[in-house]
Amino acid sequence: MVLCDFLSMYPTICTLMGLWRFVIADGMTWRDGTAEIDEFLRGVTLAELLKPTTWPKLNALVRVQAEADIFPVRAKYMDDAQATIGLNYLSDRPLWFTLADCIASKLLTSKSPKIVEAVIFEAGTPQAELKPISIAGNNAYRIDPYKQDFYKRLIELRQSVKVRRDAAEGAERESLDTEQNALKIAANATSYGILVEVNVSDLAKKESMSVYTSAADPYLIESAKLEKPGPYFHPLLASLITGGARLMLAMTERLVTDQGLDWSFCDTDSMAIAKPHSIPEDDFYGRVDSVVAAFSALNPYEFGGSILQIEKVNFSPTDQSVRQRLLCWAISAKRYVLFNVGEHGAPVVRKASAHGLGHLKAPYDEQTPATGIPRPTVKPKDMGVELWQHDLWWKVAVAALSGKPNLVDLRYHPALEQPAVSRYGATSPRLLDWFKPFNQTQFYARQVKPFGFLYSLFAKSGLSVSPEEVSASISSATSRRFNRAKRAIRPAALFDRDLRTAISTAFDRETGRAIPSASLKSFREVLSQYHMHPEAKFLNGDYVDTGTTVRRHVRVAGVRNIGKEADHWEEQFFLGLDDSAEIDHAMSPEDEEARVERWRERVDKSGQRALAREMGISRGTLAKRLRASG
Repeated sequence: MVLCDFLSMYPTICTLMGLWRFVIADGMTWRDGTAEIDEFLRGVTLAELLKPTTWPKLNALVRVQAEADIFPVRAKYMDDAQATIGLNYLSDRPLWFTLADCIASKLLTSKSPKIVEAVIFEAGTPQAELKPISIAGNNAYRIDPYKQDFYKRLIELRQSVKVRRDAAEGAERESLDTEQNALKIAANATSYGILVEVNVSDLAKKESMSVYTSAADPYLIESAKLEKPGPYFHPLLASLITGGARLMLAMTERLVTDQGLDWSFCDTDSMAIAKPHSIPEDDFYGRVDSVVAAFSALNPYEFGGSILQIEKVNFSPTDQSVRQRLLCWAISAKRYVLFNVGEHGAPVVRKASAHGLGHLKAPYDEQTPATGIPRPTVKPKDMGVELWQHDLWWKVAVAALSGKPNLVDLRYHPALEQPAVSRYGATSPRLLDWFKPFNQTQFYARQVKPFGFLYSLFAKSGLSVSPEEVSASISSATSRRFNRAKRAIRPAALFDRDLRTAISTAFDRETGRAIPSASLKSFREVLSQYHMHPEAKFLNGDYVDTGTTVRRHVRVAGVRNIGKEADHWEEQFFLGLDDSAEIDHAMSPEDEEARVERWRERVDKSGQRALAREMGISRGTLAKRLRASG
């Protein structure tokens, strides 16, 4: 395969679509554009999309009646605890998407989505008294906001710093690398991050609030969470930017398939293009180069070249002019290893993902390396992983090459037998509140204090505490949240640089009850199914499935309205999912009524048993839902 990624995807989308004019505008206007957008969508082609003049025309939102069209669908696939987005076939319900998403669907399905209505947005007149600014204090990159695009100049400055970095050595190189990384963060924050900022506050008690949706009248809810937009919140621009990025990837997929090629995984700004067995290697590289070259015309920057770039990992680490045969083992869009095959058929890891691993404290380091695993030819940090993560992926690649991908040897280092831990900080009153039961039994010196570090550990299956144990240990307000059934214990430990000492302090963070180390999962147990993690958004992506995954067909039974999906994300990442952290505004009354009516129609036609089987629930559960809805 060949790994390609887009140059600064979000800033580039902003520049191509001319969104800077919205950023500096004193307001905006909108108008009905149903007929105009329908005509544009029917006529637009891949060739037109490879012209920069097309992109400023994509500032529209479109309501479509999906009929097996490919759209981003957020759902809890395969009963996942959290909703994720999959690019799947969608049917049964008119929904709003960006014009870019509609074009992407047309490219991938060869048919235009059915438009119900469309709204075109235009930027107002520029704000008065805007002033020039030198980006990062560099007078060579001083921009006049009325005449120049901030995002374009920011990326051009970053590129110039990267060129200087690559020619430098030692401390100067490190300094320039820090500078270009800071510019990267600034570009991503200003071209997307600040446009979707929503800050969530926990209220003392539930209050009545109105929920506004795109397809129903406002309705009232009771919520203890208040969502306040950030000072630069602009949901239209945020939607247009992500829609444009998905269109770039759809264009890539279309160009790849038109060349007779395939792809192994695709992330928000990259695609791993795969070589079919029937195509010779040289021919494969030539076709990939054609795909890459097609995006040269869309480069809006002064330095030129294609905005789709072939990553360095595709070349020899010692000679970037020499292509090396790169293999890929992909579990999901964010879990993969890229490697060459070295002497004696052993893998040589070139790049790997730390997704799903980054929260774990390293069980060992360079001072105590694993025996039998070759030292990396590239620094692990340059691959985006730590040494122990490199070693895990090396073992995964070995299993894949042996034809037994599910049998990964996880006994290659004694440190993997010790309890697995994650480090986090008590950075909020909510987090600190978890440890009241423990603190009440400890001297001040041993108590968990604000912003103090702790360890989160993993309990072995089958260990639980009863509601009575929880209620006896924590406040009544908190206990009501757990007074449902037994729940798994939630181990934590006091921070200590000596991991063995820390583990000896392990306790359940809600009851304060001590937990012996024998009740904790080891690194080996925590990692035992990492290499078989399901890709729930696609078919043929379950634990032991292999081969090509397939896009799902999604029928919309109803739309749940959610708030900020990443609320308390850091806390949940380290401490486990917490239902109370989800901001779920449920369905509108009209949607709920329509959903129940569809259930009843299906029951009248096929019976409760058939509908329950299709929904994946018991007949009794379906009957309860129908009775509860009146």
